[in-house]
Amino acid sequence: MNEAMNYVGIDVHKQSLQAAIIDETGKLLDEFRLRNNREGIQRLIDMARCLNGFKAVVESSANYWTKLFDVLEENRIPIKLSNPYKTKAIAEAKVKTDKIDARTLAQLLRADLVAECYVPSREDREKRGLIRERASMTKIRTELRNKIHDLLAKYEYSHGFSDLFGARAAGTVS
Repeated sequence: MNEAMNYVGIDVHKQSLQAAIIDETGKLLDEFRLRNNREGIQRLIDMARCLNGFKAVVESSANYWTKLFDVLEENRIPIKLSNPYKTKAIAEAKVKTDKIDARTLAQLLRADLVAECYVPSREDREKRGLIRERASMTKIRTELRNKIHDLLAKYEYSHGFSDLFGARAAGTVS
């Protein structure tokens, strides 16, 4: 005997999650808003476990989806990440609300029409995050060095070093 399938569409934001649950016929069973934190995600998992069979979909938006995706994956909840640029039913909607977006995601999942994003492994996402942070900090360092050079040039200060930030110049600071 096949168990009934339910579909959970989740519109994710920085502070909140808007979820809609539909059954295999497309009937709306429930919809609710939760906080986008561990407690809110755990409540979502608890609600989903009350359903016999279920799948979930979340739309990729900034990095707000990662915590939710990771926790659902850890709890062995089938989850897909929807590509917002290819999810035309949401992107081209004339009326956009969080509730409508969550319902639409659930309906697309039910119809197996979710345009999925590639999701690297958690380890790869963490490595990419570190690389992005390093690149960002390197850019900031370069900007600060350029500002210092500009200030020194503006006030015609001669420091006498070929590289103001090199080892010789660094050794002169006490």
